[in-house]
Amino acid sequence: MATPPDAETVSAPAAPLDFERLVAAVLPLDHYHRELEPLLPDLVRIVQLNDQLNGAFRRIADRAGFAEGGEVERKHLGDDAEAVHTFFEYVYFASPAFLSTVGEWPLGGVRG
Repeated sequence: MATPPDAETVSAPAAPLDFERLVAAVLPLDHYHRELEPLLPDLVRIVQLNDQLNGAFRRIADRAGFAEGGEVERKHLGDDAEAVHTFFEYVYFASPAFLSTVGEWPLGGVRG
């Protein structure tokens, strides 16, 4: 027997994903984390705005049960591990921390 429409339970909409907390939880799993931690606000902004990264981090959050208080572990990266590492690696090599080690920061400073 079907439940009358007025008796159906309506689930509350899911709380928005806390990308700042999520990126901060994933970052230590990457070997560039120390250099990238000062750039956390920029990383969060990019993850939120980039469709591929946004989807990857959402899948990681789902696998980890992150919204329900779960902790992210390396195994939760799953098929998204390569995209996440590539993103962190790219940002690292474009970061002031790296560029200063090769004489390219501040911009225009050495070769200017």
